[in-house]
Amino acid sequence: MAPKRSASRRALLCNDPHLALQMPGVWFENHLVCPDFEVSGVSFAGTPGVILGHNAHIAWGMTNAYPDVQDLFVERPHPDTPDSFAYGDRWEAARVVEETIQIRQRQPHVERVVITRHGPLISNLTAQSNTVIPLALQWVGHAPGQTVRAVLRLNRARNWEEFQAALMDWAAPAQTVVYADADGNIGQVLAGAIPRREQNLGLLPAPGWDPVYDWLGMIPWDELPRTYNPASGLVVTANNKMVGDEYPHFMGIETLPGWRAARLEEMLAEKERFSLRDMEEMQLDTLSKYAAALAPYFAQLNSDDTWMKVAIAYLRKWDFRMDSESTAALIFHYALACLLEEVFGKKLGDLAPAYYGISSSPIFLIDGFLLRAQTRLLELVVAGESSWFADAATGAPRSRDEVLTRALAEAVKRLRADFGDNARRWAWGRAHQVRYTHPLGSARLFRSVFNRGPYPVGGDGTTPNQAYAPPVLPLGLVQVTASYRQVFEVGVWDRAQSVTTSGQSGHPLSDHYADQIAMWREGVYHPMPWSRAAVEETAHYRATLTPTVSD
Repeated sequence: MAPKRSASRRALLCNDPHLALQMPGVWFENHLVCPDFEVSGVSFAGTPGVILGHNAHIAWGMTNAYPDVQDLFVERPHPDTPDSFAYGDRWEAARVVEETIQIRQRQPHVERVVITRHGPLISNLTAQSNTVIPLALQWVGHAPGQTVRAVLRLNRARNWEEFQAALMDWAAPAQTVVYADADGNIGQVLAGAIPRREQNLGLLPAPGWDPVYDWLGMIPWDELPRTYNPASGLVVTANNKMVGDEYPHFMGIETLPGWRAARLEEMLAEKERFSLRDMEEMQLDTLSKYAAALAPYFAQLNSDDTWMKVAIAYLRKWDFRMDSESTAALIFHYALACLLEEVFGKKLGDLAPAYYGISSSPIFLIDGFLLRAQTRLLELVVAGESSWFADAATGAPRSRDEVLTRALAEAVKRLRADFGDNARRWAWGRAHQVRYTHPLGSARLFRSVFNRGPYPVGGDGTTPNQAYAPPVLPLGLVQVTASYRQVFEVGVWDRAQSVTTSGQSGHPLSDHYADQIAMWREGVYHPMPWSRAAVEETAHYRATLTPTVSD
């Protein structure tokens, strides 16, 4: 936010990157004071430099830009030498790497990795099998990059020019990086290596033997999207589409719907100037523009059923906020899950979870279809008619209200089964919760030592206070949420505020292992002292680490 929109007449910068919850938290808070630079913010444990934060001159934050940076290629192996693959009018030998994986109390496992010109085969093709289609994964992250150097240069940047120069080295993951400086300038840059494509947009696996489908290098740095001192005095980014259809390069189709960005822009239009506390309240906002668009279609239904009347009455009075205490928010999400099942699930069968964005990977819990089903569902409801509304068993056509009524009736049935017949005790937070899980907490003996929660939380995948859980019943734990919150009045660094999801320590017996959980849930921030006087005033203890000098 530019000074002309700020109550303090200084630029404001806020950031709350959304990541999976874990214990200990992904971010490590630190304030580095060195002879040639000083910087404060958060880092990934074990990595050099501060990834999100500020120095004496500028502040920055990041959100995932969601460009398409990987493609699959179908490779054609030589009939006699399976580790050679066709390319153009010749055969090329793949590089083979044998990775030895040590396994406790078992023999080591040797993983044979076959790497073509496009990347490693991910389809388990072996010399003994010709029944598996060999698929190679090309990803910008497989190429050498200078992202660490970008972070270190970013830590030293003093102005917009040096900020951009630092990000020229950023390779992966591609990020929308927001900027503000002590002179009142604001901006944003999409930083990262993004492929240039012509024949192949990467929507389906491409023939790896045909050079016409190859990447044409990367989009040149000076052609990547950026904004500097916009007339509005505002830069808003929430994983939404950053460029219009006129942009000359293909960026992908996996940006998220703009529900969160639309709500932020709505709040920013409510008045002319904003304080630091206003910015915090925006990060904590739970109003869903998506629910505001869909819920009225449920609310306009009529029914003679007593429990249907109860549900409809709550939805008619709802303010569309996903507060953890809200009964209407719980009713809406149950109705949404049942409507998705009624419209898509019964027809897609086993494919439905993938369409809902539920990953089959135990590591990556969401995929590129995140929120797509909900967006398409709303489009169909607004349109009023669709072949998707037909009965899955008989194919008989049904009206929109018939489908909505059936979904809401099923939702009410499930709500009563899950939470009882006292609707006043139905609350979004009873179903929508976070749990902090430590790798060692998977063992039953250690769960109470290492894990924390579950705790009720508000928000959902469409609110600025993002807390996404899959839209299926029974509703599961929150998978992605704000991993860290920071708010800066740029240049007045002792007023900086932040909070992480859990705590600073990775030791479960430390007072700082989980001391920020309650703060994070309740929307409380802690100071980020910058000046030496502020640091001394707020310090709890001093630790001096003296390296041993060896002969």
